[in-house]
Amino acid sequence: MDKSFNFDTEDIVLGRVSSQQKKYGNKATGYIGKVVVSSGDEPVLGKKILMDLARSHVAIVCGKRGGGKCLTGDTLITIEDGREIPIKDLDKNKTPVLSLQSNFKIKSTNKDQFFKREVNKILEVKLRTGKIIKLTPEHPLLTISGWKEVKDLKKGSRIATPRNTPFFGKTKIRDCEIKLLAYLIAEGHLGNGFVLFSNTDEKIIIDFKKAIGDFDKTLKILDHGHKTLRISKSKIGKEKNPLKEYLKNLYLYDVRSETKFIPEIIFKLPKKQLSLFLNRLFSCDGTIYFDKNKKEWEISYSSSSQKLILQVQSLLLRFGLISVIRTKKTKKLPNYELKILTSKNIDFIKEIGFFGKKELLQKKVTTKKSNPNIDTIPKEIWDIYRPKSWSAIGKEIGYKNPKSLRNSINYSPSREKLLKIATIEKNNELKKIATSDIFWDEIIEIKEINKKETVYDITVPNTHNFIANNIIVHNSYTMSVLIEEFCRQPFEIKERLSVLIIDTVGIFWTMKYPNKEDPELLKKWDLSPEGLDIRNLVPLGKKDFYVDKKLPHDGYFTIKTSQMDTEDWLGVFRLTWRDPESSLLSRTLETIRQKVGNLYDIDDIINISQKDLDSNKETKNSLMNRLLVAKSWGLFSKTGTTMKEFAAPGTITVIDVSTYKQSIGMESIHELIVGILGKRLYEERMLYRKEEEMNLLSGKRKESEMPIIWMMIDEAHMFMPSDRPSMALDVLLQWIRVGRQPGLSLLLATQRPNKLHSEAISQCDFFLSMRMTAQDDILAVSSIRPSYLNVPMDKFYAQMPRDQGYAIVVDDNSEKVMLVKIRPRLTWDGGKTANVFVD
Repeated sequence: MDKSFNFDTEDIVLGRVSSQQKKYGNKATGYIGKVVVSSGDEPVLGKKILMDLARSHVAIVCGKRGGGKCLTGDTLITIEDGREIPIKDLDKNKTPVLSLQSNFKIKSTNKDQFFKREVNKILEVKLRTGKIIKLTPEHPLLTISGWKEVKDLKKGSRIATPRNTPFFGKTKIRDCEIKLLAYLIAEGHLGNGFVLFSNTDEKIIIDFKKAIGDFDKTLKILDHGHKTLRISKSKIGKEKNPLKEYLKNLYLYDVRSETKFIPEIIFKLPKKQLSLFLNRLFSCDGTIYFDKNKKEWEISYSSSSQKLILQVQSLLLRFGLISVIRTKKTKKLPNYELKILTSKNIDFIKEIGFFGKKELLQKKVTTKKSNPNIDTIPKEIWDIYRPKSWSAIGKEIGYKNPKSLRNSINYSPSREKLLKIATIEKNNELKKIATSDIFWDEIIEIKEINKKETVYDITVPNTHNFIANNIIVHNSYTMSVLIEEFCRQPFEIKERLSVLIIDTVGIFWTMKYPNKEDPELLKKWDLSPEGLDIRNLVPLGKKDFYVDKKLPHDGYFTIKTSQMDTEDWLGVFRLTWRDPESSLLSRTLETIRQKVGNLYDIDDIINISQKDLDSNKETKNSLMNRLLVAKSWGLFSKTGTTMKEFAAPGTITVIDVSTYKQSIGMESIHELIVGILGKRLYEERMLYRKEEEMNLLSGKRKESEMPIIWMMIDEAHMFMPSDRPSMALDVLLQWIRVGRQPGLSLLLATQRPNKLHSEAISQCDFFLSMRMTAQDDILAVSSIRPSYLNVPMDKFYAQMPRDQGYAIVVDDNSEKVMLVKIRPRLTWDGGKTANVFVD
């Protein structure tokens, strides 16, 4: 057996050498998961994996997580009863939403929490099928290689969208109402006091007249001229036209052709009645014809209303009918044409069909084996999977030249071909992909929109994704599991520790609350839901915002203005020593320290700078404007929060800097906060460590006032980038190089290891990574490969189960490398997001 796997002890403790293990056992350790003994289709879990919390470490956690990923308020969320509700209206709605399951099938799932926030930038993504979604740049979309943030995708990327949403309502209405709504939406004129209908198909006219009579016997049908019928009320009585009033109640009256839409009542219909509605709709504005050039039948629907055409596309998905929308420019209004995929023509006729003259044409439509150049699996599938023998598979399938099957790696395979390969190879994962409810749509445009916008998100237990504008969204939470373990330490251990969490997204406050969504899963791990005692500090200048919005927080923090030296200010203002403002600022700080010492604020800096005799008015005003902007951040004060207050013993403190997210000109604030905290904590901890050493030399056991410190940084690649300067980089490198001796630990969480400074990766003594597929990320983490690891990292990733929660652990202290399953969270996960699954 490989020495990386050691099952001699009851539990496996990572980060602790054998001598300490014998002396202390499992004291001061955190339970993070279980070792994976067998990683087949149904992985077998073994002993517990514990992490040492007593000594100082540099730990890296790689893996994507949710949080900060939101959608614009008009994004439509499909719910179980058939309706499509704007996400901004979902706060009080308890109806289950549609979600992609682990078997790649779509089912209804309960949603949970509701969030909203403001951003200054969103991205608009357009797909080849005509679907559009607007979302934040960090929002992940599902690709064949895994979840990827939309800002990392490009034109030509293919993402997962539902190919089938077989959920129908249970609200029945009269057939006559269904027919009339379809006819009038398609070819009705609803305004100027009239209800008009124009059509020349005799069978449709007869059906329309019958529907009018069934709807209300008092209505009469008159000839309005130009092959148009007018529906009015009999002159008997003074009541209003019941059909007109019915349309008004559905907000369909006085709508123009370009603003027509399908009312909510239609979305809640059972399958048979929804089929009837689409049948009559297509029989009016739909088209069926034989394309002589393509030599195939085409079925399409046209409208000048974009909303209507998108609604039709969505309703067709209930029947598993995929369609593509194309926009045609005309002199007056754009026209939108929806075309059913040729491979779905027979299914359309079977499920919906036509009525009237077009009904005769549909009988001529025959099954044609067309080239599935749209409905395929992305060719990146071959980067994940390769058959054991192309030749053997080719022979089984029936290729004349079996070896030629190898050429498939240059193309996107059809679902049918992939299913054949999966069946022959008995590969269940591949079979799931080949038979999934996913249609892999192609991005044709990504447009950046820079404006303030309110965005929304909901959480979905277990699957952590939902269908929005027919798109999917995802997350994970390993860093939070480690935070939980610090909270669960006994008092005598916990009082010697202090944990600081840099929260750039504003999600860790939810750890105060128990994980009520996964009680059964926790029970399987001999755990139970538990809320934790953590402290959430927010910037003092944002106090009114948090109070007015009633957002949970426990206190406020500021940075002491005098702790900012000239270099810090230059970094914040993005100035160099060549800029005249830099010299003015340097002289001002020197003067102010001589006059008032270390108790001053930004107003004092402004006042002194304005009296400088060596600078012109333009330079003074330029510096003053920058300082006024910094003042507006509400981050600086004369006294500031002390390091003892930040690093209180036995306390888990969240430093919530999420209010500075997406603010133009504030990109360096996060770096500044981490840089100042890191520098001051390092200085103070070094002094207290000397005191501790003196006590040990003199035989005293007195503990110092400054505890061992762990700093946990989410999105660490933002603070320790590999390709640019950062105000926090030098300080964090100092922690990595010499911080362990005085008792300073770093936990760096990132979903972009290739963007993380190489020294952070090479110097870490504890590395945990979820499954990765991007080659640049794999190459980045390969630099940690120690001598005892005789298998390349990409081989480990290839062997990992595809389900969520599995990770590779590399531990230098115990020289172990193993595959683990991370335990479920005890606390509520505020980082879960809609993973957009597009239709």
